[in-house]
Amino acid sequence: MVSTLLSNAAVAAAYLRRLGFAEKEAVKLVESRPLKGGQNKQVLSDLVSRHVLRIPFENLEQHPLPTPGAAATEPTPVEERLGRLATIRSCVERLAFGVRGGVCFDLNLPFAWLLRELGASARIAMAQVATAEGFDSEATHCVIIVDLENGPVLVDPGFGDPPRMAVPMDGGLQDSLASYEVCDDQTNENGFSKVLKRRRDAQSLSRHIQDLDDSALDKTESDWTPLYAFRPADDLQYDNQELKAGLERVLTPGATLFSAKKFVCLGTAEGYVVLSEKRLRRVEGSAVVEEVTVEGDEAAWQDCAGRIFGMPLLSPPPALKAKEPENGRSSALTGAYPGKMSASRAVATASTKGLGTIDAKSLAVGGAGAGGGLGLNKPGFGLKVQHFAGSAGKKTIDIGQEIQAAWQSVVDDSDPTMWIYCTYTSDGKGLELAGKGSDGLKEFKEQCGDNIAWGGFRCYGVDKRGGLVCKRPKFVFVQHKPESASAIKKAKQGSHKGDVKEAIHSTHLDLTVENLDDLDEQVLITKLQAATGAHKPNGYEFNDGEFVEADFYGLGIGKQCKGETSKS
Repeated sequence: MVSTLLSNAAVAAAYLRRLGFAEKEAVKLVESRPLKGGQNKQVLSDLVSRHVLRIPFENLEQHPLPTPGAAATEPTPVEERLGRLATIRSCVERLAFGVRGGVCFDLNLPFAWLLRELGASARIAMAQVATAEGFDSEATHCVIIVDLENGPVLVDPGFGDPPRMAVPMDGGLQDSLASYEVCDDQTNENGFSKVLKRRRDAQSLSRHIQDLDDSALDKTESDWTPLYAFRPADDLQYDNQELKAGLERVLTPGATLFSAKKFVCLGTAEGYVVLSEKRLRRVEGSAVVEEVTVEGDEAAWQDCAGRIFGMPLLSPPPALKAKEPENGRSSALTGAYPGKMSASRAVATASTKGLGTIDAKSLAVGGAGAGGGLGLNKPGFGLKVQHFAGSAGKKTIDIGQEIQAAWQSVVDDSDPTMWIYCTYTSDGKGLELAGKGSDGLKEFKEQCGDNIAWGGFRCYGVDKRGGLVCKRPKFVFVQHKPESASAIKKAKQGSHKGDVKEAIHSTHLDLTVENLDDLDEQVLITKLQAATGAHKPNGYEFNDGEFVEADFYGLGIGKQCKGETSKS
């Protein structure tokens, strides 16, 4: 093949073109290597999202494939499939220059190659998929771990129903359809010590890959559900024997669902489309918008399959809007990606369009309080309220860009920044960043002086249930109005709250602090528990490594935990 004569850079550019990048953008990405040094988590998440929306998850290679006007093509021999792992470029070229997809070994290994070409420190790890009885005893899935500057993230566009962004290994994330979190599994003895869990939003339906035709499974994962356990320390070569063994088991007749029936799945902006041997089904949010029966009609099945493979070509998902970075720093990707603040503001605007909906580019993280109570607890939920003292469309206070950028660092769970504190300028007409830090609540409290101010901090709701430990970020908005401050200053400060909350956004709790007793950990726990939905963490962490018990239901903590029910 002529493609074997091409350089890695040329093949990487072709791969990016398939992910929907324009020719110049693809070249710029390859030349600039934007993921070098563990930077640009947003670029990484965009690559993941594009992969999910443009390259199908399908298993047609291991089934006879009907061909119009000709005999069905035979399944690709197992030896040929295994042989690709020894020459990763053949796996990459299959995606870069074709229209096919594949299973996790066909998708994640080439994607890891692409990330490395773009400068990422990407590692391949084995995973055991969750079943009704626990985790599969054999590792039949592989994932990608990318080591970023602020900690590793999990990347997995090759899963049957995949996360659409990079998931922090020490926290959680919300994409357009569900919340994800990575938890510790203290009971696993084989190194599969991390577990990816998902809780599906009320406005989305499960793909239920295990049985695509059972509509009764649409609402599964309404509570936190394990997807798979993986080995976080792995750094496997493409032709590692465990990868070969995992792929061979996937291809073995009768061993997994992949050999039972053929299927094609593709993500869409608000849902997905799947084709089984019985039906085509297209889902947008929580609605089934199209269903076509194809059982027994080979021509109809072929038409539906061709339609799915053609979707990225004929009706491609929308690209990101080009904007200048708002942090003032130049980038090799200027114009190709919006700044973090722009993305965050887009989320805040979109969140008012429907009750409990979540924007596809949301940077908010998941967990209790991020959608419990029919979405009423989701940070940023609800219509924007203009304070009575403010003028419609006119800002009541000048808020510096450095405040917005600093708060976005707090919201980004992979960033070490835990708090910000903002004071008024000397003329009282603006707010400026007085401090930020990474040492938690104790350090934040030290900033609180005798003058009125604003701020916010990140803490964690912690669940210790059985052998799992899950941490979910919580964000607290603080209005500091000391008892000693004048009544006039306090009154003026109140009129600024609406504008300040646009900068310090996506919080779970609004807190007025008059003295340091208002920042007592037990006081905060009471308020945070009241602000969550039915699920309440059994502990909190306000300072790194310091677990404070909060067993609301009295069910025990850790291995003594009996489960979770409503309090009655």
